[in-house]
Amino acid sequence: MGDNYFLLTNLLSEDERKVITSITAHIERGEKRVGIQQIAAENYLSTASIVKMCKRLGFDGYSELYYHLSRQFAASEKPTEETLRSLIDNYSGDLISGFCTLLHERRRGKIFTTGEGFSNIVGTYITQRLSICGFMAFNNVHFYDYMLFQEAHRGAVNDEAAVMFAVSQSGETEPVLNDVRHAKQHGHKIVAFTRRGDSTLAQLSDLVFVLDGTKQTLAGSLPNPFFGHVILVFEDLMARYFEQKESV
Repeated sequence: MGDNYFLLTNLLSEDERKVITSITAHIERGEKRVGIQQIAAENYLSTASIVKMCKRLGFDGYSELYYHLSRQFAASEKPTEETLRSLIDNYSGDLISGFCTLLHERRRGKIFTTGEGFSNIVGTYITQRLSICGFMAFNNVHFYDYMLFQEAHRGAVNDEAAVMFAVSQSGETEPVLNDVRHAKQHGHKIVAFTRRGDSTLAQLSDLVFVLDGTKQTLAGSLPNPFFGHVILVFEDLMARYFEQKESV
């Protein structure tokens, strides 16, 4: 519910805290407006004591408190969606849901990242983030070793559940494309983050996220938000994945 919610609950007695928790539980479940009589009954309190609490907190009554909590909840839900829409040039509901479905289907498989230069740093971030979320994630160095092992054992390892995250501004970075081609040959699904929706990387990928789309070569002296935006988008995509997972 956000910082305001926690500031509010710190002002409350134990009974009052239970009332707030009870109201927010109904809001979070998406139920229609719950009346003061029901909240009072759920918490073994009188409606008068709830009205008194509302007054003490500066609200005219129960209705105003309920409206305030509803607004707080709505505000806490919007940032993820708004961030994704503002940062992903080719945003669509199908693209986001496709990402969540892919992670859900391949939850127990291996996940690799590939990228060069700053893209490799972003890939390392993605690897570490996935690892602490319980995924079996490896960076591109491990992917190279893994491919050597595969070739030595002639595909002895089952790759059907593997995913590769590829990061490349231009979508034409040859080492990244080589990794992607090898991954596809072994049944990996490819998720790409790039500036170019018409790039070779985009064409090779199963899911493509176009950020800060441009066909221009960026000057080294100018600010480049691409790498930071990839991390922001990835964090919000993971938030959506866990939201979807919990609702199943």
